[in-house]
Amino acid sequence: MVPIQESDDYSLLHMERITQYVSLPPACLSNALTAVCASIFSPLILSYYPPARGIVLAYENVQLSDAPPANKDSRPTKKRKTKHYHEESDTEGQDSEDDATPKQLLLRIHNEYSAPFLWATASFLVWRPKVGAWIQGKVTQQASTHLTLSHLNSFPISILRQHLPDGWSWTSTYTNNRGGNGGGGADEGHWTNEDGLPIEDVLRIRIRDFEGRMDGKGHGRGGLKIDGSLVSEEVEESRKGEGEAEKRARREGRVNKGAMKTKEARTDTENEGEGDAIEVD
Repeated sequence: MVPIQESDDYSLLHMERITQYVSLPPACLSNALTAVCASIFSPLILSYYPPARGIVLAYENVQLSDAPPANKDSRPTKKRKTKHYHEESDTEGQDSEDDATPKQLLLRIHNEYSAPFLWATASFLVWRPKVGAWIQGKVTQQASTHLTLSHLNSFPISILRQHLPDGWSWTSTYTNNRGGNGGGGADEGHWTNEDGLPIEDVLRIRIRDFEGRMDGKGHGRGGLKIDGSLVSEEVEESRKGEGEAEKRARREGRVNKGAMKTKEARTDTENEGEGDAIEVD
């Protein structure tokens, strides 16, 4: 594993070489390399890949072999239905003559299973998030409860209201025009900073937490959920007690407001019942 150290924002990118033990359909034996790329490696792009512990952005240098890698630094991952091996991405020690000489690829058939098996190796460019890392994101959606941003135009990041700076406030632009044809809702508006100006389109985010998961029961494309924050850990520590107090006060405010409306409605009903009687001839 070789991290790419170009800048602080892109230190989460890694190059990792992984080997898999996969099956090849008999119809693809005439062009095995293309078939493995199309059926095994290409579906992993922009999805969470557990052996790489991150999102696969690209792959290169695909090699097929009839034996697992012989590198002494190779190590098998946890037991899975598909075998994986990790290697160092440095390939300077390989003999160029061996790469230029075509070799016969022998596939293995297990019992009566029609599809043969082989070892497929590729170098993956992986985006691996880390808790506490700071990254840049572009604002894609604003609501009174949260912000949604996009990192590298691929990874959505959600920031809840309690993780925004203290000086920020929500400015609503929603108008309840019953006769109008416009849509929208009460969350129409934008966030403003401590100077009363709309927030910038690109913000610097701290990764609070993330969760890599697979669809269903571990099959299919994987996804990555990222929670972010715009304040430091020290500020969040000082807010722990305030968050519950604000929720409690807001909840009590709604109860009192509802009680006042109920009391006013009851008073109006009593007044109507106590109105003056009118004599009709």
